[in-house]
Amino acid sequence: MLPTQPAPDHPFFELPEQHQRDRLWSLFGPALLDCSWSPAQPPWLPHSPDWGLLQRVNRLPAPQYHSQRLGLKFEQLWQQYFELTAEQSRANLQLIREGVTIGEMDLLTRMNGTNWHLELALKFYLAVGDDWIGPNSRDRFYTKLGHTRHHQLDLSRDSGTQTTLAEQGWTDIQPQAVMRGCLFYPAHQQEDLHLPAELNPHHWHGYWCHASGMDRLPAGEWSILAKDQWMSPARVSSTIKRDELIRYAGLQLRHVSFPVCAVLTAPGPWGITEQQRWLIMPDHWPQQGTHKYLRAPP
Repeated sequence: MLPTQPAPDHPFFELPEQHQRDRLWSLFGPALLDCSWSPAQPPWLPHSPDWGLLQRVNRLPAPQYHSQRLGLKFEQLWQQYFELTAEQSRANLQLIREGVTIGEMDLLTRMNGTNWHLELALKFYLAVGDDWIGPNSRDRFYTKLGHTRHHQLDLSRDSGTQTTLAEQGWTDIQPQAVMRGCLFYPAHQQEDLHLPAELNPHHWHGYWCHASGMDRLPAGEWSILAKDQWMSPARVSSTIKRDELIRYAGLQLRHVSFPVCAVLTAPGPWGITEQQRWLIMPDHWPQQGTHKYLRAPP
């Protein structure tokens, strides 16, 4: 598996295309969870993929991605992997009972003779007090954990669903969740965080601050990421100084209520690489949430 934060000379950064790095990180990067229903190392995924598999994975085409929702791209990357490696696979299976849709299963896949129901999620949460909140403040980590475990994974345990799936050749299905993403620790508090019991101790993490707290940003060479660069540690083409980052972020957050994702970088043999990730949030977050086109208060 890939390290929680690849060093500048790690071969991960040798991959030239964004979608290649996103796919490899989604497959073999650190899981957010490690628990019975979402193990960090699932039995159907190789812990140390051989060179041949990596070569085939890296030759897969970029996903057909026409949405601002990174979660959809994340699902497509996994779908491509199972199309390459699984004995059989079905994605986005809608479950309809008496004309009513009761849910959708992200993936049904057969690996080594075992049928798996997989629910996929790419998430970013920030620690606020005892809670973990998404950039969209309606998105809460604990709520997502409960919904995944007690609703999404229960879809394949439902007796009616099992009958329907058995008619299609899917029996003895094992449900699991796959959750990737990044947790952001508050820059002003590094101890006594309330961590979910299901959390993988080796999860990917960064830091966050409000716009008014940007004095906590460390000195160094920085780069600002577009939303479609959030999925994996970034390789960037240029950098700016800390003072320039603070000016830019302050200007953006005065006009557009959307977080600034900035990465502290270091040079490596394949270019400039991310070594630490930060989210800079509007001062009114999380009380008012965020939206790309929402005007921030003066």
